[in-house]
Amino acid sequence: MTGAANGIGLAIVEAFVDEGMRVIAADVDEEKIEVQAARLRNQGADIHAVAVDVRDSDAVDRVGQAAIERFGALHVAVNNAGVVMTGNSWEIALEDWHRVIDIDLWGVIHGIRTFVPLILTSGQEGHVVNVASMAAVLPFGQVGPYTVAKHGVLGLSDVLRAELETLGAPVGVSVVMPGLIRTAMNPIGTVEPSAVARNVVDAIRSRRSYVFTDDHFLNEVEDRLRAILSARSDVCD
Repeated sequence: MTGAANGIGLAIVEAFVDEGMRVIAADVDEEKIEVQAARLRNQGADIHAVAVDVRDSDAVDRVGQAAIERFGALHVAVNNAGVVMTGNSWEIALEDWHRVIDIDLWGVIHGIRTFVPLILTSGQEGHVVNVASMAAVLPFGQVGPYTVAKHGVLGLSDVLRAELETLGAPVGVSVVMPGLIRTAMNPIGTVEPSAVARNVVDAIRSRRSYVFTDDHFLNEVEDRLRAILSARSDVCD
């Protein structure tokens, strides 16, 4: 579980603990993730904290190794770490473009490359959860890098699901698309992170491929998807 020290990530960790799951909680903020893990251990959780920068594939590998060393196997992986930068697409500094995409998309890529082989090695049922955003299906102005990355997470999740189905592997893939969730990244959000966590737990149980967690932007998303589909009739012969 990456991006686990606060917000949606921490809520998912807490939900997993409530389900009796043993958890590796990873975050770039080593001090904060240790504090949260200690709090949950004091409540009886079997949880181990690991520091990770998801831009570093070797660091992500160490998260996977920690799961095997601590628990003997890995069955569920959640790729959640993310950041956002704002501004017009042509004005955002290149280093900010790289930072957002390196964390929000490459972090998921690194997670898939590390965690999926470990889940497959277990020979048991498993699940991969990639946390995207409503920005995966509805572009918002001023957040170009974030929107690009989250669209990538949606596409990558679909590819991964198809690949696992071709293998006949008992491993599901869910892509989560939260709306206005109240977190440090979005303090004006109106939905608590626990609502996302409940949907993630249900998605794993019921193998939901696409996980919406609220009804925000319902009409806007439908309008966008209809516009894309209707454009097929505009093809010139």
